[in-house]
Amino acid sequence: MPGTISHPLFLTFPAWNMYMDPWHDARWIGTGRPSRRIGIRKAKHATGSRPAPMLRREFTVAGPVQSATLHICGLGYHDAWLNSRHVGDHVLDPAQTDYESRVFYAVHDVTGFVRGGQNCLGIMLGNGWYNQDRVWGKQGLSYGQPCLKCALHVASTTGTTQVITSDEAWKWAPGPVRENNIYAGEIYDARHEQPGWDAPGFDATGWKRARVVTGPAGKLEPQPLPPMRRIEEMVPKAISSTSDGACIVDFGQNFAGWVKVQLDSQVPAGTRITMRFAETVAADGRLDTGSTGVFATRVEQVDTYIAKGEGTETWEPRFTYHGFRYVEVTGWPGELHPRNIAGVVVHTDLPTAGSFTCSDERLNRLHQMALWTHRSNIHGIPEDCPARERCGWLGDANMVAEFSMWNFQARSFWEKYLDDIETTRARNRGIPANIAPGKRGTRGNANPDWAAAFIMLPWHVYVHHGDPAVLQQHWAGMNDLMAHYRRMAMNGWILQDGFGDWFDPGAPGIVKHTPPSLTSTLWFYRCARVMMDVARVLQCPGLAEKYAGWSERIKAAVIAAYYKPGPSGTGTFGSQTANAMALAFGLVPDGEASSIVTSLVDDIIQHQVHVTTGIMGIRYLFEVLSEQQHGDIALALMRQDTYPGFGDLIARGATTLWECWGEPEHDRVHGPRSLNHPMMGGFDNWFYTSLAGIRPDPARPGFQHFFLAPCAIDGLEWVTCWHDTPKGRIASEWRRTGTALEWTVQVPPGTTATITLPLSKQKQELGPGIHHLVDKPVESLVPCE
Repeated sequence: MPGTISHPLFLTFPAWNMYMDPWHDARWIGTGRPSRRIGIRKAKHATGSRPAPMLRREFTVAGPVQSATLHICGLGYHDAWLNSRHVGDHVLDPAQTDYESRVFYAVHDVTGFVRGGQNCLGIMLGNGWYNQDRVWGKQGLSYGQPCLKCALHVASTTGTTQVITSDEAWKWAPGPVRENNIYAGEIYDARHEQPGWDAPGFDATGWKRARVVTGPAGKLEPQPLPPMRRIEEMVPKAISSTSDGACIVDFGQNFAGWVKVQLDSQVPAGTRITMRFAETVAADGRLDTGSTGVFATRVEQVDTYIAKGEGTETWEPRFTYHGFRYVEVTGWPGELHPRNIAGVVVHTDLPTAGSFTCSDERLNRLHQMALWTHRSNIHGIPEDCPARERCGWLGDANMVAEFSMWNFQARSFWEKYLDDIETTRARNRGIPANIAPGKRGTRGNANPDWAAAFIMLPWHVYVHHGDPAVLQQHWAGMNDLMAHYRRMAMNGWILQDGFGDWFDPGAPGIVKHTPPSLTSTLWFYRCARVMMDVARVLQCPGLAEKYAGWSERIKAAVIAAYYKPGPSGTGTFGSQTANAMALAFGLVPDGEASSIVTSLVDDIIQHQVHVTTGIMGIRYLFEVLSEQQHGDIALALMRQDTYPGFGDLIARGATTLWECWGEPEHDRVHGPRSLNHPMMGGFDNWFYTSLAGIRPDPARPGFQHFFLAPCAIDGLEWVTCWHDTPKGRIASEWRRTGTALEWTVQVPPGTTATITLPLSKQKQELGPGIHHLVDKPVESLVPCE
């Protein structure tokens, strides 16, 4: 036709060539519209109010299909359909990165989707993190408008392959997702649906031609970690009504995801149903959105569905997620029943790698709370909370990484996050920022205690998985960070800056019990010791000697500045956190370990068996107490029912770990605190390393050799625990039988274990297999018949 441009529908070439370059001539395409500086619900400075575009491409396949593979990157998020069938089970794809450094794509096997003859590929694009500057309000957070790059490889039985790529032959139209923002939610108007738009033969009159656009500067890479998925659906525990006619749905559990709604019968077209999300309700039963961060983000989490008026309608969002337990529903036609609404749990789908249960229901509940909290905060990055900031704070990540590795097959997740930290180094003259990835909070160097994650995380990955490649990959940056520490410390070896033991009891953000200079310098010491070990692994003896020397100087400086010898063998670094960290890191004066332990226990007793720890102390306190034969004190702290204690949080309705210990003063001064915050979850290591007694051997990483030494605390009757390692499953199960203890141990093939019996303290070397042991105080090891 006159005035039209002809585009080839596909390329044809021998099938064996298809893997040489999966993208071929694929281009970044989009609507070509400039950014619109009005955000969701008319927010100042924000992008994202335009409808999410739908893009489609019809193509013809000649002959029978042998295989078909789709390579796709749709930013910020994308959903794909082929011949009206949804492609894959990923949601919120791809995972967040700094899009100026790297961009992930997914690969889907769509062999069963493509047929000989006419076909259609349809893509819907959301803003995601790529086009978000609605929250943290400053312009410049957005990387650009939503865009698409894809290549569909279709191999025929004749030995040729067609490649359908993103180019200007595609067409687009605004879709039913009228607005979407990762923080603020989604507005979906079903009246704008176009049935059949993703099928061949659809009348696309009125659709516009896609434009080649400038895509992200980052390198396209295959997504290296598991995708986000719909994990499970939650049934409401209760539905109530407020005086103004709103429905309050309580799912009984704080989690991250969204809700799915179903209209049972036809309602008038244009019926508007609004869902507001929160972690708690006020005393009068109304929704209380304070803890979700409205004071900081200036937005509430709100989804809106506008009905099309055509019988039964089912909907759930696709380009946002929320942190919540409660949902306020307004505009629902008639009575809202549990069958009409379900909670959908959504997070990065990390396979399970461990399990812990014991005879104490408090401990089991705390373990489950920690797991729910962690799962709520893994959406491509380790987040601080799923409702408010959703940022990858380095300090928070450092406190939970080991706990994550015990419970989940999380290697790829943490290696991806380490690469995110590397991208902040590139923006920041070689030093990590406090937050990774993206543009949020990346200006300026990370505080030294938070930056320690960049040294500790590679080490944890190495110890748990045994591959030194992660150390080699980040070795240069780790050395740069140590040099930065040294410059900060000057000649005194003491670091002055730091966030400190964040949210210890009674302190609104600024720590009360432990000087940040002390915790930062303790991390400086710990990092120096780790760098010494890494240098040995990487066969850099000169650097190993250097960092060994640094660690001795830091140790001497800390002892001189902070250690206070006391009467009757009660030396102290001044707080529960300081003493626990010093003992855990091995930074104690010669011969003074028992004095510090005594001071630590005395401090706990003086506080009526309460913690005075924030995120750092809570990570190490319980392990240290158990190692020093005070497991009974650790158990008493876990069982503490009054403030500050875990039981107090449970009594207040907590189903996940909170950002603080529940002080109203925090809420008054800084706004309500998050009720789903993993940074306090480091205590969960104790279940694996102390109660089950499973510990890796850094000298033989990846559990080639490991230690088993359970702490059989009086008051616990049994423990059952397993952990899947690169070598296979380790299991540790013990049970009291009178004065004896029966212990079953599983050692994977190709490994050895050094065990310490919990009552007699006898040691033994075990090889692969399942071993049944009986232990009695001060008696010999007796095989179990």
